[in-house]
Amino acid sequence: MGAVNSCCIPRRTFEECRENRICTPKGKGHRRNFSATFSFPTEDSESQPNLVNINTATQEELMTLPGINRPTAQNIIEHRRQIGSFKKVEDVALVSGVGATKLNNIRSEIIVSRKNESKSGSPEGSVNIDVNNLKDHVTNINPVVNINTANVFQLMKVKGVGQNLAENIVTYRDKKGPYKSVDDLLKVKGIGLAVLSAIKQGLTLDSPPAASNNTSHRHLNGDVPHSTATQGGDCGIGKGKMLSSSVENLLDVLGPLAKKGQRPDVVPFNFKSRNWRVFRVATWNLQQFSSDKSNNIGVQDAVCMTILENGFGILAIQEIADEKALENICAQLNNPTLPNVKSWPGRRGKWKSVISETAGRMYQSMEYHGFLYDTSQNIKLISSSLLEAAKYNKKPFVRRPFLAVFKINGQFDCVIVSVHLKATGLNDEDVNRTKAEVMRIPALVEAIQDHFPGERDIIVLGDFNMSPASDEFKPLSSKGYINCIPSDVCTNISDSNPDGSQSYDNIWLSKQTQKVYTGHHGVVRKGLTSPWIPNGWTWGGLVSDHCPVFVELYANQDVDNGDISMGAEGIQFIVGDS
Repeated sequence: MGAVNSCCIPRRTFEECRENRICTPKGKGHRRNFSATFSFPTEDSESQPNLVNINTATQEELMTLPGINRPTAQNIIEHRRQIGSFKKVEDVALVSGVGATKLNNIRSEIIVSRKNESKSGSPEGSVNIDVNNLKDHVTNINPVVNINTANVFQLMKVKGVGQNLAENIVTYRDKKGPYKSVDDLLKVKGIGLAVLSAIKQGLTLDSPPAASNNTSHRHLNGDVPHSTATQGGDCGIGKGKMLSSSVENLLDVLGPLAKKGQRPDVVPFNFKSRNWRVFRVATWNLQQFSSDKSNNIGVQDAVCMTILENGFGILAIQEIADEKALENICAQLNNPTLPNVKSWPGRRGKWKSVISETAGRMYQSMEYHGFLYDTSQNIKLISSSLLEAAKYNKKPFVRRPFLAVFKINGQFDCVIVSVHLKATGLNDEDVNRTKAEVMRIPALVEAIQDHFPGERDIIVLGDFNMSPASDEFKPLSSKGYINCIPSDVCTNISDSNPDGSQSYDNIWLSKQTQKVYTGHHGVVRKGLTSPWIPNGWTWGGLVSDHCPVFVELYANQDVDNGDISMGAEGIQFIVGDS
């Protein structure tokens, strides 16, 4: 929602934390060689006697793997009997009781080998790709992270580093200064010799090596492989083997952990209501939306497809963590590489973005506002600016609102204000500050009206961190504004509660703008996950703990005579004692 819960990876459940402890086994009670747990196979099964062949292993052998108990071992054997044999390591994730989490824990200790394989390693009649080598190729692209420059999100990409541990590493560095050696991590709370041994291979003090001109590899838990093929077409996956550079083919090869995200069954929006042209304005708090996060193809897929499936024309985004984060979304919309986006049958649009200067602070970073807008819908950005507070006057908002003036279809113009109000806190310790910011919104809209004489089409949207039924919104309602999302409709979402529990995100329309309101609005709850989005150490996480909300407006008329040529710069007002 706000600064309190603003980490780009959702916090893990108790069960996920319990699972994560398995991935750093102590020597006692774990019957396999400790060092083997954290190494990756690079040779065939004959040269790696410590690896368990999941196509021939007995129940007892399977139970030597971390986290595999007797019922799970029985399930593996029964699944193997039903399908004949596992074709690749990733297939084990399909076994009941394994899944992506346990597969990540045992991946380095298992191997696939079938009786009908030839000496070259390819089974007769199979596709000409060496799956074992491909596994090694993909597994070895796990990142080596610089502990003196990495943020929490980047540190969590290292196997064995959870959110709390990553936060402790960053906090210690901020207090004590840069680490002089990786062994200095022993001074960090929660890191002992066993933990350091488990995570050390993924950490460094050096800058990462420059990417090859021929091959670009990015880690599957954050960034995406944009190209895995060399200029000659051989990516080194077995002698003479070739792999297409398209993401779609890569997803097909990698199997269940890289499966194509399922989208809701929707009919493409036709951008009309009662035979009149309409456009949709939406808002979405994308929760610590950094470049790292927007590089994740699961995030790109979920965000882009949500925009396309719901016919958004203008999308206001809060909690942007850096100025480059929206570029990946624009690039994917305009030049799609992901299967779902490429195959979208409806209007794809031609997208542009604008991002504010620093609006304020959020968890471990500065915060920016941004807008995405589709120029193919004849939507034009006239001007944009952050609200300016009067000099020698206290800040009216913790994060300054971002104002943008749009003209749609050459006729309708409006001022859209994106806000992210102060969070109330876990125990409502800051609720009075949140209430004060809500009660300043009427003064903000008055300042906008004074700045744009005659302009009355004003839309205030974003994350208000308070229900629209709160008494603090009454001054705004008394000016004729209405909230499009009812107070009994929740706008947050989580894995444990997909129906939500709070109504924080909303869109408020001025009395004048209500004349072009079609009456249609919505909260999007489906399609906000992807198999490629990390959620702790499992897959299929949510893009954000906020749902996007939208409102639909007619684009063919403008009933005021406002002058929008002034530009949005310089709007300010004096904060009273509220």
